Amino acid sequence: MRNLWLLLQRNAFTLAFIALMAVSLSVLLRNDGAARSSWFKQTGAISYMIDHQRHGWSNYLRLAEQNAELAEENANLRSRLLSMDMATEWVEDTVRHWTVRSGMLIKGPDGKPRSPSIATPGLNGGIETGMGVLSGGAAFGTVEEVGEDHCRILTLMHSGTSWSCRIGRNGPVASLGWDGMDMGLLQLKDVPRHVQAVRGDSIFTSGYDLRFPPDVMMGTIFDVERQSGADFMSVSVVPTVDFKSSRHLDFLVHQADSERTALSSTEWQP
Repeated sequence: MRNLWLLLQRNAFTLAFIALMAVSLSVLLRNDGAARSSWFKQTGAISYMIDHQRHGWSNYLRLAEQNAELAEENANLRSRLLSMDMATEWVEDTVRHWTVRSGMLIKGPDGKPRSPSIATPGLNGGIETGMGVLSGGAAFGTVEEVGEDHCRILTLMHSGTSWSCRIGRNGPVASLGWDGMDMGLLQLKDVPRHVQAVRGDSIFTSGYDLRFPPDVMMGTIFDVERQSGADFMSVSVVPTVDFKSSRHLDFLVHQADSERTALSSTEWQP
């Protein structure tokens, strides 16, 4: 208390001056309309300037976050537009003995690298292991295991497998797979640098793996990266199928499937 009293004594004239100025300003603003108007005008301008500056700094500090959100949104929109442009309808190829059986997806890919999908029907509906599966006319996956009423499907979005494909209808054959990272992108593997591949080229099934007939849509090239000194180039592909919204499936059936399987076996004897 003694120190506080000494401090007040030491600054008595300054404190008295501030108090008298406050009283004078209060009396002036109460009784003089012009002064009051000028006071509010000046304080309002200062308040607006401070608020405007604060708002500008706040927007500047959020630019990095907003740019990241916009980049992610643009990537999703590009993937959707490419998928819409690639929408197709597959017609039964009776000339090459391919027919279909309809089914329904119960559990789709969940983004995990080795996540299986479950569909119906199973053995009771004529479904067999190794059948190719379409969704919306495009390649979806292949039947891995069959139960009485359900089957398990190995989709394109499974990091433990690869798919034989062709760049364009008459281009070279390559291997298509998923790296387990982004559900919106697949990767072409072991594509030599000399192969002509550009963004927008269609990727079709080759028909060599016996699971699909040739020329079934799989996706569209999204990006091609040729690294200096590398023998192969990195190619990313947007799948035609939207795995997050797929529901109706078509199971591919080949009339001579048992014969083709036997002929392709290394143990086959004439």
